[in-house]
Amino acid sequence: MTTLFTTDDPRNAVPNPMNSGFYRTIPLAAVILSFAVVSFYYGKLPEQIPLHFGPSGEADNYGPKLLLWILPIINLAMFYLLGLSAKSSYKFFNYPVKITEENAAAQHRIALELVAVLRLLCCLLIAYLVYGIVLAAMSGGSSINMWVMGGFLLAIFGSIIYFARAAKMAA
Repeated sequence: MTTLFTTDDPRNAVPNPMNSGFYRTIPLAAVILSFAVVSFYYGKLPEQIPLHFGPSGEADNYGPKLLLWILPIINLAMFYLLGLSAKSSYKFFNYPVKITEENAAAQHRIALELVAVLRLLCCLLIAYLVYGIVLAAMSGGSSINMWVMGGFLLAIFGSIIYFARAAKMAA
């Protein structure tokens, strides 16, 4: 008799990596930092700030500085919602392989780690965007470092590929 989808399901015993340590501290620090940067520099910013950057990193759209508050709010929402999704039941996860009694715990651990890594990277990315926009606005420049942005995107998609392969190998 299988223990899957019962109280003895092996996925219930998998610890959530987002509850402590590196996967909790760094994203939370990025969220706090994004609010702190906007709070500290808000009065010093010009009324119009760069809001969108093209592929070259040059600003191609400007808007009121009040809109800068949206990014820290999105960062906080992402931190909370991705943390909440990892705390939800394993029944809400979509695994890339068939779940058996033998691989259930390993697959759930991989899924939780993927969500933790994505939360870490996305919170850092948004904190960097806040910093880059404030730096561009304060310096009178209109560019953001696209190498850093590319590095974040590479890390995000690389993580997805890495964990998808790990899930296939653990099947």
